[in-house]
Amino acid sequence: MVVTKKKYWLYILPHIYCCIKEMQALLYNTQTGENMETCIPEILELLHSLHEKKNLGCILCEGKMLEVEPYHLFLIEFCKKGMGNISNVEQMPENPIQLMPVLNLQRDVERMQKEEERFIGEDVLRYLFEVNIYLNNNCMQDCPFCSDYFRQSLCCTKNKTGGQQEEMTLSMFQNILSQIRYGNIGKINLLGGNLLKYSYYRDFENLLSEYGEQIHIWVHYANYMNTISIASNFQYDISITFPVNETAWNHCVTLLKDKQVKYHFLITGMDDYEAADKLIASYKLTKYSIHPVYTKQNQVFFEENIYTNREEIFQSKSSFRQIFARQKLNTWFFGSLTIFPDGSIYANVNNPVLGNIENDKLINIVEKEMIENTAWRKIRDKEPCDSCLYQYLCPSPSNYELVIKKPNLCTLNK
Repeated sequence: MVVTKKKYWLYILPHIYCCIKEMQALLYNTQTGENMETCIPEILELLHSLHEKKNLGCILCEGKMLEVEPYHLFLIEFCKKGMGNISNVEQMPENPIQLMPVLNLQRDVERMQKEEERFIGEDVLRYLFEVNIYLNNNCMQDCPFCSDYFRQSLCCTKNKTGGQQEEMTLSMFQNILSQIRYGNIGKINLLGGNLLKYSYYRDFENLLSEYGEQIHIWVHYANYMNTISIASNFQYDISITFPVNETAWNHCVTLLKDKQVKYHFLITGMDDYEAADKLIASYKLTKYSIHPVYTKQNQVFFEENIYTNREEIFQSKSSFRQIFARQKLNTWFFGSLTIFPDGSIYANVNNPVLGNIENDKLINIVEKEMIENTAWRKIRDKEPCDSCLYQYLCPSPSNYELVIKKPNLCTLNK
């Protein structure tokens, strides 16, 4: 493969993600999912050279070096796994320059802050993709973990304001709609305690006619016990908690059978999971999701079923776009705001309030979040994740980390 007296270009391909920590390195093929790890000092030095800006992913090597260990074995695996290659200098006099990917998210907040003459709020609503609007907190259900569900998954709740009944005024609701009308919003989630009890629920078809399938109506399945008007042009998201009331469940499924529906099962253990699995099979549900809920009493369930390990990290491929995004923003939270009946606005309901829709415009709230970063740009840059090779192969920190108060839900760095 290598001739001692010849010279070679050694180059790494541009779709290879490389993470180098103090005494270890990871190479990850974003096209195939293949990976390599090393802690050999000579190889770490080689990888550092490949990633020097001036070298553009390509270095000149002597054949006599590449044919001996540890370079020889590394080179065999490196080429076999499609990480890069070598080229004989005699056959290719010019080095094969690799256009290495550069993390450069357009108009990121650091540049915005440095450009003194640019108004930071300019076009800032383009960063707002989703709005969650809680219109009331009135609900007759008595779900055991009502105060936990909405802090971990998008879900109805009556517990945000400590039991005090509140309802968003129509003028406040219309104010929100007017501010997002010409934005980049892809999804408007309408929630409550029981959204069907909102005073202006029957006016939704007129109020929201221009939004159509952008509108998602979130209601607990047991609140569909009575026959009500169901608009056909909205999406319906149904929350299911356990144990399930069969009568209420049957009524809900029957009432919504011809609508665009997705069922969200909120589970706290394996019994709930098995019950959800039976409902999915029995009713032939095709659009559904499973949302584990941490309750402080089910730590073992989370450790056994939710915490990740090295094998699970590599089970699905991560693109360079995904990896780069995780280095700069939180892919769970970025672009989403939540507004409660009293007008309070959050980038994440587990974090501090950003303002109030009565006094603050959404454009200013988005600008504030971009700069102050209560949630949108929370990434894995703190201990223990900052020293882990899989730092940005893992998903962004989620609500689970916040409610469990643990920075990493994995078995790698305890």
